[in-house]
Amino acid sequence: MVKENAVRVALLLAAGRGQRMRSARPKVLRRVGGTTLLERSVSVLRRAGVERIIVVLGYRSDEVVAAIEDRDLPVEVVVNPDWESGTASSVLTGLSRVDDRRCLVVMGDHVFEADDVRRLIETPAGNVAAVDRSGQPAIAQNGTRPNRVRLRDDGSVAGLGPDLEEYDAVDAGLAVVDVQDVLLVTYRERESWLEVRQQLLAHGCEMQSREVQGLWADVDTPESVRALERSMWRRYGPKPTDGVIARVFNRRISGPLTRLLLRTRLSPDVATALAFAVTLIAAGLVATGETWLTVAGGLGVLLGSALDGVDGELARVSARASRHGATLDTLLDRYADLAVVLALVLASGGTRIAWGWGFAAAVGCLLISYVHAVGRDTDVRLLFRREFRLLIFAIAAIAGVPLWGLIVVAIAANVDAVRGVVLLVRAVP
Repeated sequence: MVKENAVRVALLLAAGRGQRMRSARPKVLRRVGGTTLLERSVSVLRRAGVERIIVVLGYRSDEVVAAIEDRDLPVEVVVNPDWESGTASSVLTGLSRVDDRRCLVVMGDHVFEADDVRRLIETPAGNVAAVDRSGQPAIAQNGTRPNRVRLRDDGSVAGLGPDLEEYDAVDAGLAVVDVQDVLLVTYRERESWLEVRQQLLAHGCEMQSREVQGLWADVDTPESVRALERSMWRRYGPKPTDGVIARVFNRRISGPLTRLLLRTRLSPDVATALAFAVTLIAAGLVATGETWLTVAGGLGVLLGSALDGVDGELARVSARASRHGATLDTLLDRYADLAVVLALVLASGGTRIAWGWGFAAAVGCLLISYVHAVGRDTDVRLLFRREFRLLIFAIAAIAGVPLWGLIVVAIAANVDAVRGVVLLVRAVP
């Protein structure tokens, strides 16, 4: 929830060429982690609560406008005809569209997180700079020295620039400014945004600081892009709730595949559908009851379980996570679980005993999913997770004992579900 007095408008500076990227395309159209820098910035700003985004363009602006229209991005566009004179001119061009007293200024070649933006825009008044006290950005491989920041004891900014000998933090590329303060300082031709902020300090304008707590990076070279994608997967790929099987087995398969797919335009929803299709095909092989086909099906179930992590990794790393995607993934997982249960029942001969244990296993799988959904906002966590259930199903298929797979999952899943219900009753007032 964003506070009422939070900054509502952001200027996204996307006018530069970015020669160190060694490409003729506008820098903001460079794909990083499965999406362009422009799309990522807009997505993060919107999730942080920014209501209005003004994108300032310059170099090959027609290409960027085409990308904005193609992706239907919720932004306003203003073109700076004097973009080559320096970033300060782009800021002034954007401020001509701002009616609010304060606005957020964002460098278009920076990667940042929504929580850090939210803390910045909720600062009640004045100029504010986002800083990193660790002293270095997440990725710093462009050969340039980051802008250093010297802080006072109260956390306000005392000095800013790459040549400071004594400093306490580095500039993270995000800043909230008082529009009138910026318009009142002296403006010189070919001035940079850094120099404007230095003038703010020289004119006695107070500048607070807010420390970034998440991942951020200044993307300047192809090498920095590859290094950043590795860092992003380490941060966003695995989940804190991953169980032993997910950490030891599944992520070792999904991780390299996700990092490869990040270089493509594959959407998380397509990855969800592919994982579902693999599991359905595997279930069909198991259902034949033929020895080698059942073995192949069991291996396919293991593969489908591992691939099920790719969609979430793609969504989190590319900043495209959504309730729509999470809902689709959850629904298809349930259908896939039931397909594997049905396959094991048929592989067991379709007897009454097999159908009975199959029904019990299906109920257990669905109940665990339901308990997880109901207890999403509590500390209730069940032990018999989906990857564990699919592992047992797969082992049973490979070993040629499909009925035992149903029996084990039926007992363990229902016991764990009952345990979860008891914990939920205690946790929910």
